[in-house]
Amino acid sequence: MLFCVIMVALTVYLLYSVISGKGKLLATENIRKGKEAQYVKHLRLIYLVLAIVILFMAAFNFVEQVAYRTDYYYEFTDTYEGADGKTHVAGERHTVSEMQQIIIVNESGSMCAPSEATDQIAPYKYVETTHTLKPQYSFLSFLSYETAHTLNYVTLGVSMLVIIWLFIFIRLMTDQKAKKKAKEEAARKSMHPSMPSGAFDFEVYEDQVCVEPDTRDGKTEE
Repeated sequence: MLFCVIMVALTVYLLYSVISGKGKLLATENIRKGKEAQYVKHLRLIYLVLAIVILFMAAFNFVEQVAYRTDYYYEFTDTYEGADGKTHVAGERHTVSEMQQIIIVNESGSMCAPSEATDQIAPYKYVETTHTLKPQYSFLSFLSYETAHTLNYVTLGVSMLVIIWLFIFIRLMTDQKAKKKAKEEAARKSMHPSMPSGAFDFEVYEDQVCVEPDTRDGKTEE
């Protein structure tokens, strides 16, 4: 769910930059002279495509992770007497939570460890994983779990391609000489911070001169 929220927030930010034409995402610093308008126009188009792809990715991820309930099924491979005294035969299927209640796992939480109640390792094996649409999301019945899962990875791949397209475009539109010069200037300023003018101006005015008194022979000379 957190992933979906982050993706939606990122989509909103991208759309804000596209619609308003403002923000650091559209900065034209070190862009080739005369290409600024073209750069911003194409950049807004790329961000629009990226926002749409990310929004779809968030939607498919929501369906996969939230709308569907995932259950893992196991079955006993041999007769097993549970902690409650009931005998469970081979082939009897249970979910993970049911198996943990039957076996009564120890502090490790692993069903592979000996039972806390019987001190025996339960004979079982994994059978299958099922995905069931939750009743409150019945309106999404047209989209199966497998389809949402596949489309989630498809949109992820498309978003990576768009990001690569973005980096290549910025690289081609950047004036490398101006960029290098700006980096050198920034490095120079960081190594030699500028001091305010007059920082080393030690001009002394006459009315500020302090004269030490002459105390020789007990006399004070002004």
